[in-house]
Amino acid sequence: MKNLTHRQQQVLDYIRDHISVKGYPPTLREIAARFGLSGPRAAVKHLEALQRKGHIRRSPGSSRGIEILSQNYTPQMSNQGGTNGSRGIPILGSVPAGPLDLAVQEEENTLILDPSIADEGTFLLKVKGDSMTGDHILPGDMVLVNKQDYAEEGDLVVVLIGEEATLKRFRLDGKKMILLPSNPDHQPLVIESNSEEIRIVGKIKAVIRITGR
Repeated sequence: MKNLTHRQQQVLDYIRDHISVKGYPPTLREIAARFGLSGPRAAVKHLEALQRKGHIRRSPGSSRGIEILSQNYTPQMSNQGGTNGSRGIPILGSVPAGPLDLAVQEEENTLILDPSIADEGTFLLKVKGDSMTGDHILPGDMVLVNKQDYAEEGDLVVVLIGEEATLKRFRLDGKKMILLPSNPDHQPLVIESNSEEIRIVGKIKAVIRITGR
């Protein structure tokens, strides 16, 4: 198989993660929305490159007709052992709780959690930065994220601004979206709520801290 560009690798990882979490591949529109592309045709170009390089196979006429061909890929989002129905939740890279940083989504590992805590469709992100210490979210913690594209006033959310990601508390002020840190050393982010550059990725359900690090 031929080497991929950085963007092509991100698209391939996203397809893998989508299959891992939901059990089926994303649509062209979902791929375009995930990477801020102009539309489905732009997503097709990335898929054509992935197919040409031997990483996927596409099924014409199907909105979700993508099959992963890359080696060493096994979906991780499934019930894992034990009688309690515990579930392996994918850890999909990291999210800044501080200055914006490039959003990287790659499955690093899984963490086994009880299904009463982690529903299907949730995923984990490692926290970088200290902007949310007032909410007891520290660098090195993991946040359990419920994937959704909306938020209510006061929710803790992961947000994409273009290709940059951040973890903040969600507020609305008229037509402006305010992303609030809980550390006074950091400034709020104020963005027009109808901006095409911003997208809510999910709501924080829980914070997980591994002690003894």
